[in-house]
Amino acid sequence: MPAKRVVTIALLVADTPVPAVVETWGEYPKIFSTLLKDALASIPRHHWQGSVELDIRPFDVVKAMKYPEDGQLADGLYDAVLITGSASSAYLDLEWTNKLSDFILRLADEHPLVRIIGICYGHQIIARAFGGKVSLNEAGWEVGTYACTLTEEGQEFLGYGPELEMAVQQFHRDTIELPPPFQGAEFLNFAYTDKTKHHAIGMCYPTEAPPLPSSVGTSAFVAFDMDDAAYSSGPHPARKLHVLGLQGHPEFDAGIVKTIAAVRTEMGVITPADMEEALERADRPHDGRRLGVLLLAMLGIEAAKDESGGTTF
Repeated sequence: MPAKRVVTIALLVADTPVPAVVETWGEYPKIFSTLLKDALASIPRHHWQGSVELDIRPFDVVKAMKYPEDGQLADGLYDAVLITGSASSAYLDLEWTNKLSDFILRLADEHPLVRIIGICYGHQIIARAFGGKVSLNEAGWEVGTYACTLTEEGQEFLGYGPELEMAVQQFHRDTIELPPPFQGAEFLNFAYTDKTKHHAIGMCYPTEAPPLPSSVGTSAFVAFDMDDAAYSSGPHPARKLHVLGLQGHPEFDAGIVKTIAAVRTEMGVITPADMEEALERADRPHDGRRLGVLLLAMLGIEAAKDESGGTTF
C-alpha cells in the first residue's frame, strides 16, 4: 500500500464573516476546508499513488495574534501558509496588521520552502509585506463574478493554457496600486480587469519544483523534490510558485456573496446600485473549484497523467 501523504496548511484567519454567513456556511476555517477538500476530491489519481490528506490548522491573527511556531516551521511541519480575506484594509497601521506583514516577510526569508498564499486581503497584505503599495480603489467596488484577463504568465502559471480569462467571485474595494519589487523586478502579474490592475501576483522559486517541507523535514531551501513522479510533460507550472496572491475569492459561492452584499448595503458600505450589480454577477459561472485545484497543484497535488502528459481520466 502506498503511504498516505499529509499536507499541512496554516490558515491565518484575518476576520470572521458576517453572522448571516457564519450561520449557513461557517467561519473561514470551514469555508476554506470545503473549497480545498472538494478540490482534492475532484483530482484524478493513479491507484499506485498514495492518498492525500489535508490538515488545515487555523490561527487567529487578529485578536489572539497567534502564528505557527518557528521550531515547527523549521522542522517542516507546515507546508503552506494561507492568509484569508478581511473587512479590514492592508494599508492600516494596526498592531495585528503590522505583525502579520512582518511575519510574512520573515517567513519567506527564514522558511523558504513554505508556500505563501493570500486571498483578497491576504493578497494585499502580501504586497504590503514585500514593499508594494495597497490603496482604496478609486474605480470602485468589484462584487460578484468578474472575468479577469490573463497575462501570458497567468496563462502559464495558473494553468489556463490558451484561455484568456479567469472568472472569480469578488468582494473588494481595496487594490494593489504598485506590485512589490523582488530581486530588482516586480512580482509577476497574472491577471487584471478594467478596474483592478493586479488580480493575481506571484513570486517564483529559482528551480522548477522544490519539495514541500513535510517531505524533506525542513523549511530550508532544497532545490529539487527527489520523490517527485516523473512525467515527460514535467510538473505543473504552479509548482514553481513560492508566493501566490489572488484578489478574488475562490472559496465564495453566489450565496455567500449575496449575503455579504445584503449586509454591506444595509450598513451603507455599498450602494443599492452596487448591490443590484452584485446580485446579477454573483450568479455567473466562476472558477472557484478550478482555483482550489490550482492551489493544491502548487502544493504538489496534481492530477494523474499518462506518459504523454495527458490526464488519464
